[in-house]
Amino acid sequence: MNLTLRQLRAFVAVADAGSFTEASRQLHLTQSALSVLVREMERELGVRLFDRSTRRVSLTEAGAELQPAVRRMLSDLAGAVANVGELRDKRRGVLRLAAPQLMACTLLPRLVADWRRRYPDVEVRLADTPPEHLLATLYEGEAELAIGPDRGPGSDGDAAEATLERHVLLEDRHWLVCPEDHPLRKRRRVRWNELGPWPFIAPTRDFVRRVLPELQDDEAARAILSPPAMEVSYLTTAMGLVAAGLGVTACPTYSESLVRAHGLHMVPLEAPAFYREVSIYRLAHRAMSPAAASFVENAMDFVRRHPSRGARRPGT
Repeated sequence: MNLTLRQLRAFVAVADAGSFTEASRQLHLTQSALSVLVREMERELGVRLFDRSTRRVSLTEAGAELQPAVRRMLSDLAGAVANVGELRDKRRGVLRLAAPQLMACTLLPRLVADWRRRYPDVEVRLADTPPEHLLATLYEGEAELAIGPDRGPGSDGDAAEATLERHVLLEDRHWLVCPEDHPLRKRRRVRWNELGPWPFIAPTRDFVRRVLPELQDDEAARAILSPPAMEVSYLTTAMGLVAAGLGVTACPTYSESLVRAHGLHMVPLEAPAFYREVSIYRLAHRAMSPAAASFVENAMDFVRRHPSRGARRPGT
């Protein structure tokens, strides 16, 4: 059976109006075109739906049986179309994001707040997750978008890289973090190989692995990290240790608010300046929801409108 939406609408219009003339006026069809639609529907069903006379049109028993079901179906369809329109226009829906804990409490609130000013009716669900589990939130359906630094070569996400689509937001540099009364506090910049006199606290478990290749021509700098004085899992822990006077650490630009909250200071690290890409990831084979698509676009625009000191746009 191959009934069309036009046929169903024609049937309901004639049934409601009790007249082909009135129904054709409501549907903006000629009376002959409307009659063709009803006859095609009757032929498809194999029953007459209307009894026709020169004075009136009335439903047959089969037509009366069909009318409530068709009316409900058209009503449900209209409601579904309206809901899709609201999703398209971001008047409702859910935006599911994931980010590492550090980014979830620094950069992400700014991105979400800027986006919510345009789309306040969409619910936002943010999963703050360990960096090593970030991509898993996509594969397990917990998040539609994952925002975080690149994992680098050798990460457990490499095998699945082909299934991901990545939008690079920015390239974020690393800074030296030291107490306000530290000898390096007033320096305009600090070279890696100048950190030797102070214990270095690696802010994440993979930090040394990622930075050492950048320092391959500087033995003094490599000696500072081989091994570091301490190695922790979270930058917030490293900052607590620095605040207690136990050494210095490094941080990305977007963590500046937390650095200030700990009463610490940031100085540019150079020779080399170490940059790390921050990207938005999604599963390439899944269509983005309207909310997610607009969030990606808005986040890219936010970075252009609010450049962070020391960070740079991709490719610059």
